[in-house]
Amino acid sequence: MKIVIADGTHEADYLIQKYLKDKNNQLIVINGDLEFCKFLARKSHLNIHHGNSTKYKVLSEANIEGADLFISLSERDVDSFVNCKMAKQTFNCRRCIATVTNPNNVDVFKTLGIDSAVSATRLLSDSIDNESSVESLIKTLSLEHDSIVINEVTITKDMEIKNKKLKELSLPKTITVSCVYRVNQAIIPNGDTELLVGDKVIVVCIQEFAKEAMDAFTKKIEKTTPVSKKK
Repeated sequence: MKIVIADGTHEADYLIQKYLKDKNNQLIVINGDLEFCKFLARKSHLNIHHGNSTKYKVLSEANIEGADLFISLSERDVDSFVNCKMAKQTFNCRRCIATVTNPNNVDVFKTLGIDSAVSATRLLSDSIDNESSVESLIKTLSLEHDSIVINEVTITKDMEIKNKKLKELSLPKTITVSCVYRVNQAIIPNGDTELLVGDKVIVVCIQEFAKEAMDAFTKKIEKTTPVSKKK
């Protein structure tokens, strides 16, 4: 795959090392910082093109024509727009991705024909919104080569296990409840521990029983339809 990485510093270095691992990739790196070009050249052993990535001559001399992927890491959003637009329309690059500083420019770039625009601030905001809007948030962590699974389950009002003590639950013997988080308080549970709405329950089990464990904890209350009496 022919990949162009324009501008950036540590982000560019990271992407170069990432894509260099696949020997089938052809990397073209363009950067306006001469000293950083020298650093990248020493580290990656690539021929780094020094110049302004918004200039036609620089892109032409770097031979980006028909690249499968053009990635712009420019500090200024306007520069990212210009080099991506030129890469797409003039040099026929198949897909162009730009990082943007202003989160509002994500939609603007897409509207103006850039394939993808990425904003770290917007991604962070979306992540926070998603976590707070999902009523039952389940997080999973695997240990020891996926043999042990730790699940975090948030108790919601539509779960069967709400307001019940652990000893009252018909949980599989393969499941261990190791901790209950409640309003910034960590509780080491016993049989008399009652599970309340909003509690975050840490459940431990081995990998093969992970689905059984989650099904047991997240089972919803069955809704019944009232039967009308015949007169």
